[in-house]
Amino acid sequence: MRRSKGGDLWAFLPFRRGRKRPSREEALRAIPVRNDLLRWFKEDGEVHLFIPRKRGGFSEVVARLFRLPDEKRLQLDRVGSGVWELCDGHHDVQSILDYVQRRHKLTRREAEVSVSTYLKILAERRLIGLRAPEPASRKAKCRTNNTG
Repeated sequence: MRRSKGGDLWAFLPFRRGRKRPSREEALRAIPVRNDLLRWFKEDGEVHLFIPRKRGGFSEVVARLFRLPDEKRLQLDRVGSGVWELCDGHHDVQSILDYVQRRHKLTRREAEVSVSTYLKILAERRLIGLRAPEPASRKAKCRTNNTG
């Protein structure tokens, strides 16, 4: 498996292998979506995630042997929590970058590197997925069909 250089958000996605890598503009228009199987809540400005443990096989034996809980808890810091909340299926990567850059007074490059790395980690852990945006012509069709 070929590893890409750091910060490349698209190289690790399994459904993207073997396909043409998206351009920078396409990557910025991608829409991060949270995994629906996760439970989460926000407390004191920080997000708490509950990640279900793997079932079956050896992991099941280990979980029973050591009496592991059914879920693993992960607490995100304030920056990560802000990004997590924007991974709602409505905001694209570009708008998340703009938010992080404004909120934390970063340069464009600093925001881009940190957000792309963070989204890559979330996607590798399968906490989020990245959805390609709908083409503009398809959005226009949906609007005209819904208004009539």
